[in-house]
Amino acid sequence: MKLKQNPKYQFFFFTVIFFLINFFQSKYTALFEDEAYYWVWAQNMAFGYFDHPPLVALWVKISSYFFDNELGVRFFSVISFTIMLVIIWKIIDVKEKQNYVWLFFLLIVSTAFLNVFGFITTPDTPLLLFVALFLYYYKKFLQNNNWVYTLGLGFAMAGMLYSKYHGVLVIFFVILTNLSLLKNKKFWIAGLFGFLLFLPHLHWQYINDFPSFRYHLIERGKEPYKFGNTLMHFVNQIAIVGITFPLIYYAFFKEKVKDLFERSLKYIVIGFILFFFISTYKSRPQAQWTIAILIPLIVLSFRYFIKHQKARKWLVILGSVQFFILLVARIFLANENISPIELEPHKAKSWVKELKKNTNGKPIVFMNYSYRNAAIYNFYTGIKTHSHSIVKGRKSQYDLENFEKNMQNEDIVAISNLIDGPLYTLKGNGKLYGTEIIDYTTFQKVICTIPIKEIQITPGKDIFVDFEFNNTYSKNISFKNVSFKGVFQEKRNKVLYEVPLQIDELELTPLKGKGTRKMTAKFIAPEINGNEEITFRIGLQFYDLLAGFQGNKITVKLKK
Repeated sequence: MKLKQNPKYQFFFFTVIFFLINFFQSKYTALFEDEAYYWVWAQNMAFGYFDHPPLVALWVKISSYFFDNELGVRFFSVISFTIMLVIIWKIIDVKEKQNYVWLFFLLIVSTAFLNVFGFITTPDTPLLLFVALFLYYYKKFLQNNNWVYTLGLGFAMAGMLYSKYHGVLVIFFVILTNLSLLKNKKFWIAGLFGFLLFLPHLHWQYINDFPSFRYHLIERGKEPYKFGNTLMHFVNQIAIVGITFPLIYYAFFKEKVKDLFERSLKYIVIGFILFFFISTYKSRPQAQWTIAILIPLIVLSFRYFIKHQKARKWLVILGSVQFFILLVARIFLANENISPIELEPHKAKSWVKELKKNTNGKPIVFMNYSYRNAAIYNFYTGIKTHSHSIVKGRKSQYDLENFEKNMQNEDIVAISNLIDGPLYTLKGNGKLYGTEIIDYTTFQKVICTIPIKEIQITPGKDIFVDFEFNNTYSKNISFKNVSFKGVFQEKRNKVLYEVPLQIDELELTPLKGKGTRKMTAKFIAPEINGNEEITFRIGLQFYDLLAGFQGNKITVKLKK
């Protein structure tokens, strides 16, 4: 009994319980579509990927060395979550904490979203680990900036940035609370060490023409302001905590800081909430964007709950209810047969199986917002897939890798919710249509460059556009199964019109590998009713499917 009363034994016991719960949850819960997408990344390890930095792929790769199937994607996430718990416990500097091990783990349960990343694998999973590690080393650095803590701080900085780009916000808000860091030579060394560790990713961005930065900062569609987005941001701050949110936020803001480190915890929480509040003026918020604030919330509120018995009593009540809710939700996630609603992991088991049957196991080319569909289908069937990017959707990792090459000269089925053809399967409330293509041949990575920055058009009049067609492939290409489209888009990338482009037949003769050709496109200008800045680009449409991203954008000026 004395052993059971030992705080170290208690901490070890609860940690093992969390590990086992997350382990079996990982094993028996089907993948989320995003997880399958990151699994695709891990098949081609690199220092960067289209959407995010590479650490999430490393998590998957490490998992695959130990297990197959879902655990082959998630196992290291279970490990990293367990390590994160230990680090957070070490960060907490409260004399009485050894008597409240149970309260610490109740707080972990009381922050709902934190538990999600105990078993799923997304960029937020390594981010949480490195946020905890950064705060640990920062606290130690303030006490003694020796070389171990200096280099550890730099390592944690790089880890956050390798996980998710907005890890830089954690660093920024910490500096904002302690500007004297900018005069500290050891802090600059820590930053330089982190930068050197991050250089391989920056080099990858450079040699690939900065795809991640271009997408997030330029190409990603910006939405007009909606009050609902701002409202949803604050709803998300409630959702990431759960039903215990009034207690935990109250405890966090009520607890007074006693040093620079604890002030940084306040700034991180307030800073993240304000930063992503401002972002709602141009984009739709996502709950996981502020997931990093959960660690500071736990560290500071823990001390408050120790000191205030009444608040602790309510936390026990609400935390216990939340534990029950999370437990039921986990059971439903793992078993679709008893779940009252169809959750995302349940869908793959139905539509993937049906699509495989209806396509006779042929390779699949998915269109539109379907890079996740391609990933989850590939994971559960082992059948070759590709996601062909179109302007009505968005680009993805499939544009950087050689997935297109692997599909060439195959008999495939093109699948989308936007193309004409027979219905192949239902996915939730959506319908996926398909069309069979014999000897599939595409060259979606060619470039059509319009050299001017602006085009003037008059609705109903013939318009001529000169452009340069650049064959980026080593192979010769022919224009047998391709047509040219002119695509008009609003500023936030919404497609307004697609018009057919007429190209002289002499310009459509086969083009040698790495060759270029001057071309002229003719089209009839449509009636454009867009209220924002309009752009025009050229896209290629293979097999009468949907136009892609081959052309650069130029501004459209309307003439009456």
